[in-house]
Amino acid sequence: MSGAGQDSGQAGVAGTGQPLKRTHQVTVLGQQYSLRTEATPEQVQEVVDFIHRSLAEVSGRQKAVDTLDVAVLTLLNVAGSYLHLKQSAAVGERRLDVLLEKLDRFIPDGGEASR
Repeated sequence: MSGAGQDSGQAGVAGTGQPLKRTHQVTVLGQQYSLRTEATPEQVQEVVDFIHRSLAEVSGRQKAVDTLDVAVLTLLNVAGSYLHLKQSAAVGERRLDVLLEKLDRFIPDGGEASR
């Protein structure tokens, strides 16, 4: 199997506040893994597809075809992208906070704009 799709169990009880986790079987670089997650099969498949695309991109740029090298380089690329997005989100949050503070000055304490 080259992706998600097999749901082999659930943990958690509806109505208890515990997350409902499923086990998904995925294959990456020929190795099969069992993932326990709250994600839907579609979400797991999206992650697996992203990983496959990322691995293919890195392996296409590298002359070395060692699986571990490709996996580590892919991990470094993904981590770098994640950290960049995280930093961008933090900047956006700070900007939003500033804008909300400015907006608060024009709205009375009741939270509704007066006419």
